[in-house]
Amino acid sequence: MDFRVGHAYPVAISFSGTVVDAKRHSKFKKLEFYLHEQFVDEPGYPVTDVLVASATGNTSTYAFGNLGISEQIIREGVSNTSTIIGRAPGTYQPNKENRTFALYKLLTLQTQEWNGTLVVFCDWLSDADSNEWTVVGGTGTFRMVRGYAINTIAAGTSASNFLTLKWEVFLYR
Repeated sequence: MDFRVGHAYPVAISFSGTVVDAKRHSKFKKLEFYLHEQFVDEPGYPVTDVLVASATGNTSTYAFGNLGISEQIIREGVSNTSTIIGRAPGTYQPNKENRTFALYKLLTLQTQEWNGTLVVFCDWLSDADSNEWTVVGGTGTFRMVRGYAINTIAAGTSASNFLTLKWEVFLYR
């Protein structure tokens, strides 16, 4: 087909609703770790999520137009005393849809095998048992990777003082 500027061309797009299977790629890698969020200051465990701006004056976490920042701790295990292997700074912005957020995070990991940062995005549903993230790239040992991540609740709830999320990250080059 000869494509020319100024002409319209039909495009077919199919949305099957299936998740891309990173395991099909030859250089597939799986990471597993736990992200620890703290909603209330406690001795030795400072707050990890803070509302920094409110366009409407409504300081509810879920109010559209608000902006929050976060920096969670990444640990090897579900226990809040397990080894720290990284940090996860990011931002969150409530969407107009009830209890959903546009989120981005920089998952910075420092282990013997992994040393670098993954950039991840998600349309977070706060009441869901799990959420899917897209991995759009990274730095260090994660340079030029793509993939996806699934996080599930491992401990706590969004209504408690803390929440621990198990992350399973599937990467390929």
